[in-house]
Amino acid sequence: MLTKHAPKVDFGGFQSFHLRPEIRTLNDEGELAPMDQDVADVLLDATADNLTARGFTAVAPTEAELAVEMLYLDFITTSVWCYSWWDYYYWGYPGWGYYPYYGSCDGTAWRSGLLVTVAVDLTAAREDPIGGGGGAGGEGGGGDSSLRQFPGIWFSGVYGVELTSREAVDGINQAFSQSPYLAADR
Repeated sequence: MLTKHAPKVDFGGFQSFHLRPEIRTLNDEGELAPMDQDVADVLLDATADNLTARGFTAVAPTEAELAVEMLYLDFITTSVWCYSWWDYYYWGYPGWGYYPYYGSCDGTAWRSGLLVTVAVDLTAAREDPIGGGGGAGGEGGGGDSSLRQFPGIWFSGVYGVELTSREAVDGINQAFSQSPYLAADR
């Protein structure tokens, strides 16, 4: 579990949010595709409940001060190893040799998921529609303004979770628990 926020941001100045109504996942081709909505709804509801409990109000995207999006990355790492051995000389006597022993190969795969939540300051997007201004203490994108980069002001990463498990919702709740600064002033 990891949370990070832009150091100069006063979250109390925000009152409203819009949570993207889908969770996108990165596929093997490097493209973002929507996740199964039945699975996503549980995680989206947990995030919206936490934001509402912190004093933020859910509104339409055109009225929101914070944009909140969730993404899921599914990593699969594989490893293969082989054992082979052949000794040309048998106990040091020339002309004597073992037949080649090629042994066997084995492998394993590790799967780890990363559920990411990012909050972006939409006020900065409205003030600087070309992009990259950074707003509210976030670090600006700089460089080519055509890239329209609006940096996240809050990030959470829940590592090693299966999306259909209770651990995913517990991870979302933990991310908000360890971010007491993330609250609207009422």
